[in-house]
Amino acid sequence: MLIGGDFNNRAKQLLALLERMSENNPETKVPVEELVSHLDLDRIELKNLLEYLEGRQLIEIASIGGPFLYGHVKITEKGIIKAAKFK
Repeated sequence: MLIGGDFNNRAKQLLALLERMSENNPETKVPVEELVSHLDLDRIELKNLLEYLEGRQLIEIASIGGPFLYGHVKITEKGIIKAAKFK
């Protein structure tokens, strides 16, 4: 697992991508497979990033299953606000 700056940069990239893919709608379920196709992440790194972002209440795990453990995720209102700061 990456720790420190690299991990935080990956988390920011993931959150910003999720914001775009959800079109700033916290009700939109974004397939995790689509996130992976845009980012170069392995399964363990992705799992750690998603759990980190969920723990900070920036995303919500919407479904479990599929090749990446989680099937869909949703960005929260807090996540949208945080992602807007990265622009």
